[in-house]
Amino acid sequence: MNFTVVKAIFKRDFISYFSNPTGYVFICVFVMLSSFAAFWPPAFFNNNLANLDQLSNWIPYILLVFIPAITMSMWSEERRQGTDELLLTIPATDMDVVIGKYAAGVAIFTVSLLFSMFSIWLVFSWGLGTPDGGLFLCTYLGYWFLGIAMLAVGMVASFLTKNLTVGFVLGMVFNAPLAILSFGDWLVNDPELAQFITRWGADAQLADFERGVISLPGITYFVSIAVVMLYICMVLIGKRHWGTGDDGDSRWGHYLGRTIALFILFGALNYFLSNYNSLRADVTTEKINSLSPSTVELLRDLSKNDDVDTILVDAYVSPTVPSEYAAHKLNLIGTLQELESMSGGKIQANIHEIENFSEQATTADTAFGITPQTVTTISRGVMSGEEIFMGVAVRHKLDKVVVPFIDKGIPIEYELVRSITTVAEDERKRVGVVTTDVELFGGFNMQAMTQNPETQLIGELRKQYEVVQVDPNQPISDDYDVLLAVQPSAMAPEAMNNLVAAVKRGIPIAIFEDPMPMTFSVPGTADDRIAGGGAMAMFGGGQPQPKGDINQLWDLLGVELTYSDQAILQDYNPYAEYDFPPYLVFVDEGLKAYGAPQPFNEEVAISSGFKQVLFLAPGALRHDNDSKLEYKPLTVTGTLTATVPTRVLRSMRDLSALGRVSNPSNESYVLSALIEGEMENTDDLADALKLDNEADESDEESTKGIEKNPIKAVVVADIDSLCDEIFAIRARGDQSFSQFASLDFQNVAFVLNILDYLAGDDRYLDIRKRSRPHRVLTKIDEATKKSREESREKIDTARDELAEAEQEARNKFAATIQAIENDPKLDNREKDFKIEQARDRGQRKLNRTMERLQNDLQREVLRTQRTLEKDVRKVQDRYKLYAAVLPPILPILLGILVYFHRRSGEREGVSKTRLRFNQKDQQDAA
Repeated sequence: MNFTVVKAIFKRDFISYFSNPTGYVFICVFVMLSSFAAFWPPAFFNNNLANLDQLSNWIPYILLVFIPAITMSMWSEERRQGTDELLLTIPATDMDVVIGKYAAGVAIFTVSLLFSMFSIWLVFSWGLGTPDGGLFLCTYLGYWFLGIAMLAVGMVASFLTKNLTVGFVLGMVFNAPLAILSFGDWLVNDPELAQFITRWGADAQLADFERGVISLPGITYFVSIAVVMLYICMVLIGKRHWGTGDDGDSRWGHYLGRTIALFILFGALNYFLSNYNSLRADVTTEKINSLSPSTVELLRDLSKNDDVDTILVDAYVSPTVPSEYAAHKLNLIGTLQELESMSGGKIQANIHEIENFSEQATTADTAFGITPQTVTTISRGVMSGEEIFMGVAVRHKLDKVVVPFIDKGIPIEYELVRSITTVAEDERKRVGVVTTDVELFGGFNMQAMTQNPETQLIGELRKQYEVVQVDPNQPISDDYDVLLAVQPSAMAPEAMNNLVAAVKRGIPIAIFEDPMPMTFSVPGTADDRIAGGGAMAMFGGGQPQPKGDINQLWDLLGVELTYSDQAILQDYNPYAEYDFPPYLVFVDEGLKAYGAPQPFNEEVAISSGFKQVLFLAPGALRHDNDSKLEYKPLTVTGTLTATVPTRVLRSMRDLSALGRVSNPSNESYVLSALIEGEMENTDDLADALKLDNEADESDEESTKGIEKNPIKAVVVADIDSLCDEIFAIRARGDQSFSQFASLDFQNVAFVLNILDYLAGDDRYLDIRKRSRPHRVLTKIDEATKKSREESREKIDTARDELAEAEQEARNKFAATIQAIENDPKLDNREKDFKIEQARDRGQRKLNRTMERLQNDLQREVLRTQRTLEKDVRKVQDRYKLYAAVLPPILPILLGILVYFHRRSGEREGVSKTRLRFNQKDQQDAA
């Protein structure tokens, strides 16, 4: 290759483009279209994400117009002006000419892309928020690769015609398949074929770059197109050397065969890399696409397992989701693509974006039970409900795991990896759930006279384990990997004996024991067990039932509840915006400043890396120093603590009075602990002692062959971590049933970590705790913060006024009744009659007043929400205007500068007599 010729052709075409103001007009149009596509779609502000997702949706179509505008004159203009013959007579090969022109086109496109990147970054940083720099640059790198592929295709179109307009149209037509292939479901009805077609479209190949991942398949795909198309360009230039007749026809066939061979070669290479792709780099600042080391290790083991066939993962997501779920959807799709690419072909991920009432929605429901779920969203201060898909089905051979809905608080990587590894296993580990008064599997509710479903804890465990209900009234077998006993203190004596025997034999066990259950209708540790359950106890019926001696279990494990009839309180609240009562005990990193140097034991895998766990009126644990078992605290409170009798807490109606009835202790309490070690088998010990008495051997000699059973247990002094409300708060992320925001406690992960550790399954301990933060439009929130606060204050004021008016109306009503009762002129019969009349009239009047007040409140709320929406929209429109006006300023100024510079250059050295006269000069000459 003659680089001097390549450089000369490149310089000629590049300077020619930028020395003409027309080139800047095209760049200005490109920058404006890019800016509009990035910031003007409604989804940009609705999603509240500082990324280029909206521009990525439109960039293939923008380039479909812009790239032909660059390539249409590359060769057709040369042929129209007759300069192609001059160009081909220079001492250069056909490759030199093609590469020189292509390099000029790439440089022109690169400069245009830099204009767009700079202007969009400026709009983001100046008015919207700080985007992830790595994600931003990687996305534009993907646009660049798409552009260089389309440039090569456009050059082929330019080589086929002498007409600029025809060259532009052919450039669009030839590049159209790159965009159209993204709509595979529009082209064919077969879902599998549609999925195969879609994966070869520009959108699918850009997906990695849009997520901040530089991947070898994405680069290879676009470079392959460019190489094949440049080869075709050289063939089209070189055909002038061919002979005519049979010789020319044979060369056409020869080069056609070569081109087809190139297509097959690069197609096979891309197909291979798309299934076996480990060369990937997550360049995002927040590392939102990187899989955890544990996940990578699991995928590596999976790829080496010859017994595992292809694992099919079908994800059903809605095309558009509320802003609260936008980042969650990105994480789901991104994680699936990462898992597929890193699995060595073992995982095939199919992502279906489906509407609620489409044919695919019916398939999802019929095949997997995945249906759209109603989610609560807040848009411009207005709360509303919307149905969306966000479900996943994982299949391998005859086994499958279905997650009907992955809510935004659920760790996606953990959920997917757990489901994949679970179906890949030939046999699942077994969890034995000991039957107690806590009906984890559901049961008949005597209070509501309804059948309760099984708890979410059981549903969560079924995704990973074989869950078995264990009857403790019968001897417990050893074929369980771990036992779960919730509130065992309420078990009958025989059941308690069987449970203790199972622990002695070495079955790992998780014990949740609570002196003051807040969310389950079961007796506390020191409370009587009433026949008939909670309903009988509530109505004062039933008789106390015998309870097993829980001390047997404590003595075995060398631990006990510090106060079996006391609940722990803590005066620490990490959420200053909410007035949480002290019986909500937070174990939090912030406790390091309040006497808990290590709230979470970082030396134990169960608790290391945790930030916050919530306990509800828990008990406290104490270690028996005489025990030979190793005792490791897992969660520890601070020293701003107190205790309160459970009977007092249970009877209190005004929880604000807790401070007056509690007993300040200022101690740091252990709320959960791991107990490990070995214990001699008591049966073998008894046999050895018997032999010792018979044979008169020494104790040391007689006990030599005694078997020792491993003891592994975790005791948690609270059962409320297992309730459905905790699981629901975790699933919904920053929106709980109580409408509290930003509740970040990790109770579910903590409970599952306990069971996994005891079952000997440590694969997911680290993955559960991962989070993937996305950059948001912080400056939009700041700009509308004052409006939101004013709106909230107006609504709160209106509600306070309603409450005051309601109380005033009720006081008047009560005063009327009181006046009648105090009237000495009326006897009792007349008083009753008048009171009845007054109550009837007063109640009707009160109802009318309340209805009017409620209507006034509703109107005020709607008026305030409209004002807030108007203010928010005004801010958004202002930034849209900035996005439309600012980006094209720089190319316009450069274009004007070039125009006047060119005009000035044209006038240099020209005689004044040859310059065009202006009107005044012409009049003077006349």
